Amino acid sequence: MTILSPNMRHVVRNDLHWFLKQSRPRRIRTMREFAESEIVIPDGPFVGRRFRCERQPYTGLWFDAVDSGRWSRCVATGPTQSGKTLTCFVIPMLYHLFELSETVICGVPDMDMAGDKWREDILPAIEQSRFRDLLPRRGGGSRGGRVESLQFGNGATLKFMSGGGSDKSRAGFTSRVVVITETDGMDQPGATSRESDKITQLEARTRAYGRRKRIYMECTVSTEQGRTWQEYLHGTRSRILLPCPHCAVWVTPEREHLVGWREAESQSEARATGRFGCPSCGEMWNDEERSEANQKGRIAHVGQSINAEGKLCGDPPAADTLGFRWSAVNNLFLTSGDVSADEWRAGRTPDEENAEREMCQFVWCLPVAPSKLEETSLVAHELMSRMMSLPRGIVPEDVEGLTAGVDIGKYLLHWIVVAWSPGPKAHIVDYGRIEVASEDLGVEQAIMVALREFKDLALSGWPKGTSKGEHTAPAQVWVDAGYMTPVVYAFCRESNKRFCPAIGRGAAQQHSQWYNRPKSTGSVVKHIGEGYHVSWLRTERLHLVEVDADHWKTWVHQRLSTPLESVGAISLFQTSPQEHLALAKHLTAEVKTEEFVAGKGVVVKWERLRRQNHWFDALYNASAAGHYCGVRLVKEQPVKRRPQRTLAEMAAQSKEGGLGDR
Repeated sequence: MTILSPNMRHVVRNDLHWFLKQSRPRRIRTMREFAESEIVIPDGPFVGRRFRCERQPYTGLWFDAVDSGRWSRCVATGPTQSGKTLTCFVIPMLYHLFELSETVICGVPDMDMAGDKWREDILPAIEQSRFRDLLPRRGGGSRGGRVESLQFGNGATLKFMSGGGSDKSRAGFTSRVVVITETDGMDQPGATSRESDKITQLEARTRAYGRRKRIYMECTVSTEQGRTWQEYLHGTRSRILLPCPHCAVWVTPEREHLVGWREAESQSEARATGRFGCPSCGEMWNDEERSEANQKGRIAHVGQSINAEGKLCGDPPAADTLGFRWSAVNNLFLTSGDVSADEWRAGRTPDEENAEREMCQFVWCLPVAPSKLEETSLVAHELMSRMMSLPRGIVPEDVEGLTAGVDIGKYLLHWIVVAWSPGPKAHIVDYGRIEVASEDLGVEQAIMVALREFKDLALSGWPKGTSKGEHTAPAQVWVDAGYMTPVVYAFCRESNKRFCPAIGRGAAQQHSQWYNRPKSTGSVVKHIGEGYHVSWLRTERLHLVEVDADHWKTWVHQRLSTPLESVGAISLFQTSPQEHLALAKHLTAEVKTEEFVAGKGVVVKWERLRRQNHWFDALYNASAAGHYCGVRLVKEQPVKRRPQRTLAEMAAQSKEGGLGDR
């Protein structure tokens, strides 16, 4: 029998205790329990203190939803500086690494960010916990070098993968868990990839685990088309309901319910008077009531509500993705006054548009609506998708009338014909160019010949649908008179009264004059429309249309951005995409900008990117002519004293009266 010394007995006793401890089944804690037991705040106002869900009650709702196990994909978005990165990125990662001892893939937009995220967010949280002893002592990340893969003392591995680089860098690694930060920054396909987008490629690393996979995504919301907002909308679209301390109705206050700051004369006054109001009863909440409401808050998914008895009504959507969002009302790090002061400042900063974007994204967690400039940003390939089944030159069966626009140059005349159908909807029936033989005939005579050639084409009309023999001619043809004005005037005087000269006024037009809307009709101004007016030129013996070019160019681009099935959309005739390429280049030859002009303030200005913009000019004139003929996006009440004539009536009566006879 071997007799052990006291020191040896102590060693054996400790080893036996360790063996028994490891062999006993261990209860797996929930993510919420793990967070409150293990995580110490690494920075910020609560640095060095234990993580507690009560400080930011939304965190408890997030963890409880994740712990339910009902969703294999969890997407979170909320205001900046509200604990989002720690709660929705770092803690889920550490939970799987150290509580479950699982390998985790961390998705980041680029590998430079991988190093930053490791040093600034992940490593400080580990160093503040008891898991610091498991940090790797060798390899990447152990001494501040490049971070790609780290193996911890418990055998778990953290593998960083980026949205850039070769797709093969994502293909050879498998894990049940993927945690992605800055999701919208990864929402771009690789330049050389034949596969799907980067996030989907990262998710493919979990395919072997089926519904046991766990995908976490965290990001500040960017735009409506951004990956985060789209994931939220296609997921559970969860929101936080708070019980009003006054009426007890469960509500979700948003930006419009922060009141009292708009009338303030200073930022400090806005901070003192701003409060959240109940969307149901309108009563103001003080910060104590707001905090208490958040402590009692509950999560509800799209289609669900909480009744007066506090019972959750409705079934959650059948979605694989938990879409979780919180906003300023749930961020207890800031008072209502703090948010009100930020709103007051944002509304008075010189760069108001940028300040508004920051408030939407970083405070209210709302996608940024496209700016006016972005609304009119078109690219050629988008126009290719606007083709209908009708071939070139065929007018839709339900057409109410046609209008046309003509733009004149020294060597080419560009024309375009638009059909207007109920809705209204616009369809480009035909467009083309007529050669101006300036070298042979002289500029003036050559332009007159080209205009007469187009008049013959226009008066012969275009066939309507599949009917035989029935042709439709434009009710109005507006000819740009900015070039060779006397020739255009002479042509319009000799032609049918449906042909009228038009002058575009705007910042980028040939004429330096800005468009000024007349205050009333009189001996000169015969008609005032939306962004145009008709004047009688006594000496020239004709009517002239003066058009706000900037307004109608914006109108055209908005219609070209409108979905084809919606009111106001412009469609193109069916042909090969290459045939529409020249038109697309003309329609995208200018870009809309905004500029401060002394005496006028901030004004819209279209800047020419390419010289070839003639079909664009013709189309905006044809569109303004459509409005003159009665086309309205929003139906107006009829004027009893002088009813509006229809397009058909104007076409039938065009030989009897001029533009001013309305």
